[in-house]
Amino acid sequence: MAKNKKKRARRMPKMPERELHVDDVQELEGGALLSTEEEQAASRTFQDDAEEARRLGVVPRPSSETENPSFVDQFMRNGAEKHEIYRYISQHTGDVPNEDADDWIQTFYVAKVQGTSVAFFIALILSVGGVIIGNFRGTATIGIVISYLLSFVALAAIIVFVMVWFIGRRVFPKIAIMLDSGRDPETFCMRYLAYLREKNMKDVLGAIAHYTRGLRWQGRWKDAIELFDSYIVDYGMLGDAKAQYLHHQLLACCAFDRGRLQALSAEIAYMKSVPAEELDESITSSMETLERLEQLLSLERDGKKQEAYELVESFFYNSENVLRMALALHLATNSDNRNDAVEWVNFVVQMGCTTWCVKRAKAIRASGQLQKLPAGESRFGRNARERRRENREKKKAERARLAELADAQAALENEADIPR
Repeated sequence: MAKNKKKRARRMPKMPERELHVDDVQELEGGALLSTEEEQAASRTFQDDAEEARRLGVVPRPSSETENPSFVDQFMRNGAEKHEIYRYISQHTGDVPNEDADDWIQTFYVAKVQGTSVAFFIALILSVGGVIIGNFRGTATIGIVISYLLSFVALAAIIVFVMVWFIGRRVFPKIAIMLDSGRDPETFCMRYLAYLREKNMKDVLGAIAHYTRGLRWQGRWKDAIELFDSYIVDYGMLGDAKAQYLHHQLLACCAFDRGRLQALSAEIAYMKSVPAEELDESITSSMETLERLEQLLSLERDGKKQEAYELVESFFYNSENVLRMALALHLATNSDNRNDAVEWVNFVVQMGCTTWCVKRAKAIRASGQLQKLPAGESRFGRNARERRRENREKKKAERARLAELADAQAALENEADIPR
């Protein structure tokens, strides 16, 4: 087991602890993972919203991303959209990039873009100068000179555009890894906001979805929901399938974090009502995980802790690192022995970085409920392969025991047949 812990530590390096902001602190009291009070969720579907959008005449804002915008349309509205997403997020959440985020984006994005642009413009000037000198020393006409100049300008512009696009494509994965693998949603949000301030993003929906996901993992569920709600209204996305699917996906994730089973079930039902042909497969891939989380809360609500524990174990090691923090809390509260539960809680405290899970883990530890569990051997660190090996060994031992009993029974029968 110690070997497994070392492997886990290499995959998920320890992050420094920080003071976290988590909404609904009263829900943390006692370390409960299920909300004791839930509002009755309304049974609304996407078709209801689409019909309401048609009735009200709601249409997407012209500045929002269209399916296939023409180059001319996009070019004409670039000026109006400059930093639009950054200003929108900042106004609704009050967030501004901190100094560390500014330094990071300057180093990994702004400096590279500016350096690339300056390098190619210098090369362009030198090339143009060479063309002018070379042609005027001979018998070339002014038309030939102009054609050479235009060729160099066009080539340089294309190269600069491609290089800047390539740099921009490489920046976001570096930002996203802070959330997906680093379990640091606070740094993710700061760097992403600094990125939006420097880059003229065209995909408003994608930016809102990414940022609200970072807010969700910080425990700022209210801010995340209000920001996405505002986007749906302000940008006229009430009848947009993709926007509504991502919106209710966020609502479902926040419902799970807050232990609200009814709300989670309602959001999953809404997501299933969105026509699949209007969505990308990459967007709908989260449905399987949400259904498992719904099943988990349902088992916990019914008091079936052992089944809930086994369910989480079945997909824990195949989940993204940040989701493992929330799942580890459920492993702790559903465990049937103290050592196992304590180790899972300590795992979240040490590895959770700036996720809301750290504060919840500390609340579970402070509640004293783990001390009431019987002591036992910890199952912490077992992966699917180890569990399969354990099951094989158990079955092998059971077969050997049954074989010994059969041999003993046969020996007794043989003794009974011996004449006395």
